[in-house]
Amino acid sequence: MTELLRLLFKFHSEYSGDTRFVSGNAFRHALSAQVNTSIGIFTDIDRLNPPQTYNEFFIIRTKKCFSFPHFEKFYDWSNQSSSYRYFFTPQYVTFDILEPPPNLLEIIGSLEPFQFGGQRHSGYGAVTLHDSVYIDVDKIPMLINASHLTLISPVVYLPPYVENFDCRREQYNIWNHGRKNQVEIIAPGQFFRIKPGTDLPLIAKRGILRKLKSNKALFSQFGFGEFMLNNWTKGGS
Repeated sequence: MTELLRLLFKFHSEYSGDTRFVSGNAFRHALSAQVNTSIGIFTDIDRLNPPQTYNEFFIIRTKKCFSFPHFEKFYDWSNQSSSYRYFFTPQYVTFDILEPPPNLLEIIGSLEPFQFGGQRHSGYGAVTLHDSVYIDVDKIPMLINASHLTLISPVVYLPPYVENFDCRREQYNIWNHGRKNQVEIIAPGQFFRIKPGTDLPLIAKRGILRKLKSNKALFSQFGFGEFMLNNWTKGGS
C-alpha cells in the first residue's frame, strides 16, 4: 500500500506570500518535521472525499482559488525606510503528505493554530486543520491514454519522457535554517507533449508520488515534481 494523507487547512487570518501556492518548505517549517509534502494549493473546496479515479484525485489540486492581494505601506525599521507589503485572504489550502508519520494528525492538533507565509510575527497566515483523508494510491486506476503532461508544482528539469520545448523558467527561493538558497525552476501550470511509447500508467503514478529520476535534484520533499496527465487530441505544445 502506498499511503498518502491529504490535509485541508482553513485560514483564520490574511496570508502574505506567493499568490500561486504555499511551498512545501513552508509546511515543513511550520510543523518542524521532515515530512514529504506537496506544495499547498489554495482552494474553496471545503470537504475532502477519497478519490475513486485518477481525475478525481486531481480535482482539488487543479481547482485553484485565486484571491486579489491588498497592499499597505509600512515603515521598515530594519532598513530605515518606507516600504509596501501585500496580503490576501484565502479560504483553504490543501497539501498531500506521502507516507505520513502515524501520529501526524496529533502533532498538527498540538501545534494549532500555526502559520504559513511571510509576516507571521504580525499574525498573518494562521490556519487550523479543517479536514483530512487517507488515500491508498495503489487503488486509484491510472490513465492508459494521455497525450500531455501538466505541471502541478515546479520542477528543476523536465522528465525524459516529454518533448522538450521552450518553457517558462524563474528563480525560486528555498529557506533552509535561516539561509536563502536560490534555484532555477520550471514554473507550474505549463504542459508538454508526452513522447510516443511512454508507459503512461507508470508515469501517471510517478506524478502523484513526485518521483522522477532524482528526488534530491527535484526537491520532491518540498513539493517539487507533481504533475498530471491529460488526453488532448488537439492543441498543446
